[in-house]
Amino acid sequence: MKIEEIKHPKLKNHINMIYMHGENQNQKAIEKTEQTIKEYISDKEFIISVEGGKPVKIPYANDGQYLVPIFTDALEYKNGMQYFSLNVMDENKDYVIEKLDYFKKLKEDPNFLGYIVNIARVSYIINITLI
Repeated sequence: MKIEEIKHPKLKNHINMIYMHGENQNQKAIEKTEQTIKEYISDKEFIISVEGGKPVKIPYANDGQYLVPIFTDALEYKNGMQYFSLNVMDENKDYVIEKLDYFKKLKEDPNFLGYIVNIARVSYIINITLI
């Protein structure tokens, strides 16, 4: 699959719905939408940022926890790489197009918090309970 073929507007809509439900403090709707996201991402391929064949890890807090950036389309990836370059993090970065379970060992790592969608905008974190 080519990077130009990766498009996930439905996921973006679900993420927007989570934020709207959060503003309305509708926890049931949030949980329902999270379940929809879990089902959606289970068989879809995403652009996953890698370095040397391993997922790029974005530190989260100061205790070793981290997130792995993913992108839902080529434009997000391009903007994410610009964000990385602003933060001197873009050297030797590449990408793979895979399902989120591609790096199975990540789920076993207690410091892995999940995937961050669209790092340039810090859009949404897909936590490990949804993977």
